Amino acid sequence: MSRFKIQWITALVILAMPLASAAAGSNSEQSPQAIAVDDCLQCHDGPTASHARGPHAGVSCASCHSGAAEHLADPSAETKPAKPDARACLTCHQKSDARRMNWGVSDHSLAGIHCRDCHGIHAPKVVPKSKGAILIKEPISALCVTCHQDVLPRLNMISHHPVREGALSCKNCHDPHGSLTTKLASQAESCTSCHQTVRGPHTFEHPPAAEGCTSCHNPHGSPNRKLLQIAQPMLCLQCHSLADNRHGQTGAAGSRITGAALRSCTSCHSGIHGSSFDEHLRY
Repeated sequence: MSRFKIQWITALVILAMPLASAAAGSNSEQSPQAIAVDDCLQCHDGPTASHARGPHAGVSCASCHSGAAEHLADPSAETKPAKPDARACLTCHQKSDARRMNWGVSDHSLAGIHCRDCHGIHAPKVVPKSKGAILIKEPISALCVTCHQDVLPRLNMISHHPVREGALSCKNCHDPHGSLTTKLASQAESCTSCHQTVRGPHTFEHPPAAEGCTSCHNPHGSPNRKLLQIAQPMLCLQCHSLADNRHGQTGAAGSRITGAALRSCTSCHSGIHGSSFDEHLRY
């Protein structure tokens, strides 16, 4: 037999092996498509009834719940199918949505959060009435604060983004399927997508504003005006000293600092986020 024929036969055998194993597997266990929802409905009438009205209607239970075939053959507690994890969800959802491509390195994934913790499997997730979530009108944000309890008091402070009122959602600023390490945009760029009047670049930059808005502002809420971490002038005095030849009553070195200078820095330095004209950020 020639060398060419041997190579040809070997190639055919290699190509036939996956087909043979697939045929053997199909005989030994049921495929997910072979298990109909009606099979599960015989016992699980509650979840499957809501499943028929949900976004996964028409999808076989076995496509998400591993071990469904074994449980159908022996419906006992020992063969109870597993709840779907993120890998099961991503077999479908990652193909059609690039926003979920970074889920494996996202903050929620690294914290052990599963898709089902935020998304309903058979029907939309019901937000619990406890833990203060009832105070938030927007449903996605209400679900977020059931875990992020440290943020909830901030949303109720006198100065806050309108999340509580439903005009803004947590996902407008945060990517629940990603993380800051996978986001190409800077923090300041995220904020200035809405707050465009303070968007740079400026000829004379204010370094804290250029580094990140949270140097001075708490985005979730603050007892101070304009979401400031600390009220003026103490916020500014953490970095700046007051020159008495500019802020004194007489304008001479050694003169007493005026009360106006200690009341509100932005009364004079209105270009606090940066200026195109004045190095002292006065306008």
